[in-house]
Parts: sequence; C-alpha cells; structure tokens
Amino acid sequence: MNGPSSPASPSLPNGRVTGLVGVLCALAVLMSTFALVPDYWRQRGFPLDDAWIHAVYARGVARGEGLSYNPGVPATGETSPLWAIVLSVAYLGEPDVERSVLVTKLLGFLLHALTAAGCYLMFRDAGRRWAASAALLVLVSPHLVAASLSGMEVPLATLVAVGCVLVLLGQRPGLYALCGAAGLLARPEGGLFVFLLPLVVRPQPGLRPLVRRWVEAGVGVALAGGAWAAWNLHASGRPLPGTFYAKVTTTPGEPVFLSMLRAAALGLWELLPEVALPWPVLIVLAVLALRVAVYRRNTTAPERRAAGLLAVGLVFFAVSMALLRSAISQIFYLQRYVLPALPFILAPLPILLGAWMEARLARHGPRLPALVAVALPLVVATGLVPRLERLENDAHNIDDLQVREGLFLARASPEDVVWVLDAGASRFFGRAFVVDLLALNSPRMLDDDAQAYLAEHPPRFLEWTRGWAALRPDTPSGLREAATFQTTTPYTVSAAQAMNTRMLLECVPGSGGIYTRKRNHWRYQCAAPAEAPRGLTPAEP
Repeated sequence: MNGPSSPASPSLPNGRVTGLVGVLCALAVLMSTFALVPDYWRQRGFPLDDAWIHAVYARGVARGEGLSYNPGVPATGETSPLWAIVLSVAYLGEPDVERSVLVTKLLGFLLHALTAAGCYLMFRDAGRRWAASAALLVLVSPHLVAASLSGMEVPLATLVAVGCVLVLLGQRPGLYALCGAAGLLARPEGGLFVFLLPLVVRPQPGLRPLVRRWVEAGVGVALAGGAWAAWNLHASGRPLPGTFYAKVTTTPGEPVFLSMLRAAALGLWELLPEVALPWPVLIVLAVLALRVAVYRRNTTAPERRAAGLLAVGLVFFAVSMALLRSAISQIFYLQRYVLPALPFILAPLPILLGAWMEARLARHGPRLPALVAVALPLVVATGLVPRLERLENDAHNIDDLQVREGLFLARASPEDVVWVLDAGASRFFGRAFVVDLLALNSPRMLDDDAQAYLAEHPPRFLEWTRGWAALRPDTPSGLREAATFQTTTPYTVSAAQAMNTRMLLECVPGSGGIYTRKRNHWRYQCAAPAEAPRGLTPAEP
C-alpha cells in the first residue's frame, strides 16, 4: 500500500512468551464459561436445532455416507460442507452423544481462539499492545464466544475469513485459491469475503496484483462450488442447497431490491449494536475510520488496513441481512448469519483508537494508551454473563422440546415415518425415517410432485406446534397424542412463545387428513406401525 507505514515488528526472542500468554488468555475465557454456565457443559446440548442438523451430516461423513440426512440417502440440507467435514472428527469411532457434544463445543472454541490469534497476527505491525487488545476484544466478544460453543459453523467461518487476510499479507502465490474454496464451503456468503479482502489488503500496489488475487479466488470458488453443485445435483437435481430454495423468499407486494435494501438498513441500525458495539462506540469507530480515509497519506498501513477491514465487515453484515430479508430480532438463529463479520468490526477499534491516541496524547506518557488497550476487552467481557445465560437457556429449551422428541423417536422402528418441521434432533436421536416438511433436508419436498413424495412416505407420527402448522384430520379419532413436550424454563429460542410446546401425534392406521403449513396443504394417509408398538413413552434427555 502507498504512503508511510509503521515499521514492521521484528521477530522477537520472546515471541514464544507472547504465544504462551495468548494460550493462557484463551484458557481463561474457556474456564470462565465452565464457571458461568456449568450446566451447559455438563447437561445441555445445543441452542439451535440446526446444530443437530449439522451433527447429522457430520455423523454421516464420519460413517462414510457423505452428506446424508436419512441414513444412506444423499441430501442438500448442509449449508456448510466444510463444517460437516471438520465436525466429523467428533463422530469417529461411534462415540456416545455426551462425548460428541463435548468435542463439538471444544472444537468450536478452539477455532474461535485461533481466530483471535489470527487477529493479533493481522495487526502485529501496529504494535504489540494494540494488536493484543484487538485479539482480546475478539476473544472475549460475548456473541462470538457463545457462537463458538453452539455447534454451528460460525467459528469456522470467522477463522477462514481472518485466515484469508493472513494469506494476503503473506503474499504466497496461488494459496489464495484455497481461501476461495474454504470461504465458500465454510459458509456460502463467505465467498463474498474472498473478493472484498484484496481491495483492502494489498501489500503490492497496482491493478495487476488485485486481479491476480481475484483470479485465484475465482478458481477456488469455481472448483469448490462446482464440486458442491455436483453433489447437490446428484442428491436433488438442483445445483444449490435446499435452504436456498426453501428460505429465499420475497416480501409480497414489495420489489426484491427494496426488500433487500430495507432489511440491510434495519440490520445495520438494530442488529449491529446488539451483537458488536454500542452505538456511541460505533460512532467513534466510524469517525476514526473516516479520518483515515480523508488523511490517507498521513496514516500508517495498520490504520488503513483496519479501516478497510471495518468496511468489509459492514458490507458483509449488510449483504447478509439483505439476503436474509427477515425481521430484526435478538434471537441467535438470526444473529448467526452476520457474526462472521464481527472480527472485522471489533478488531479495528483498538488499532484506530490507539493510533489516534499515541499521535495526540504522547505527552501524557504511555499509561493512558495502555489503560485503554486493557480496558476495551474488559468492558466488552462484561457482556459474557447475560449472553452465556441466554445460551444455556436456549439449549435448555431445545433439550426440552426437540431432543426429548428425538429420544422418543429413538424407540420407533427405522421403517416408521415421521413428518417434522424441526428436523435436527428428531433425526439425530430418532430411528424413524424423517420427512422434513420445510424441504431443507428432504429435497423432493421442493418438487411440484411433493404430494407424491409424501404419499410414498405415509406417516406414523406427525409433529405439530401451535402457530406453525395446522392439522385437520378427516375424523376426530384419526389422531391420538403420542407425547407432548413443554419447556421447563422461559422460552427464548424464538420470539414465537407458542412454540414453547410441541406435540407428537400418532396416526391411527387407515385414517387421513390435511397438514397445512403456510400456503401448503398436504394430504396424509396414516401408515400402520412397522412393527408392534413397544410402549413408546417420552424419554429423558
């Protein structure tokens, strides 16, 4: 990059000490989660049923079945194939559920800690004090810590994004193609990072190096995307994951562009301060970044890099919200889509603030900058307690509902069929063949002949949740209650409080009816039990 820059930090003999301090800080954060929410580590599963979906695919990879949902049946419900591959280590050797869950949480935190370490390396030429502050700010971010323990792909996506910055800084020819592949496979939107980052991290000036990086990224995206599309075509006849076809919708009566623009604006206005920094701090950060843009020639390379990465993070945040086009909420289900941008929003703060302070407050000595460098992560860390408590309660809700339902279905026969709306724990724990009515994991539900597919899989069980679906049996005696599941703590997984109760209904053989979900009306005809009932009763998680 052009303009003056601060001298790069030389290789120091105490580099190992720095690394050891970093490891100790990561362990301290990890142990604090054990102390703050011990039940989450000892008793709970995951805070989203989607994490159990990832677990299903990871278990399939470990068993050599590929990306399969029902055993041996290829599916397209995995939106992060790389996460399924990485997570498969938790399911090697047919471990018990407790061990797999523990390994998943520890693995997620390890990736998160490596992301924080990458942030240190990303800004070490800004000085050890500010680079360490940036790394710690990411390490203790309440939302990133919670996401790392959630069983979701967020820590993998953040690590890949930060790793791509390090690859650009290292100027290793051809290696950026791996970033293109990993960025796409870690998270579909991650492909956006690999094309935005070369605009910011440009150790060599000129257009040619930029185009070279774009070509490398394009090669990686094309190869990985081609392989993924080939799998999807094999499994469903469609090139994209089932989530795209099932969830990407438009607002009735509103042009697509306006719908996306409105969602992006609301996301930046409401969700950004919720997951990143309070509005006053965000305003200070924006002013510091604008200062760099205006006085570019008088700023250092780390400052320009920090301001550029902040812009990349905000663009990713806005694009993710625009694609999602959903109502703004505090629930983790929505937040997870934007969290990969968080390291690029948090880490620049100490770099930009530190450069400004050292240029104007040097006469006051080093104490004030040092105090600020230490205070920033400590202040952010105060949000860990409420965020981890919410994490534990979300997982408690999922255990009470989806996991208990899955354990109930563990006593069914593999020949039985269950129609569900939440398709994670019911498939992970259950033995019955699962039809995902949302079409995320049952590709044929996307076809025009979805009713024919349902006719091929007549249900013995139907999952029902108030406000989410409607059932109209042909006769009042056509359905009977098999089990009802109720949360034992306040329901926080979503804003729809009616979903704190769900029911599993057993079809009376020979009867039928209509199952309605939004504008879909599906006819069902109850199947006879595949084998004699074995006293199915709800099981304890």
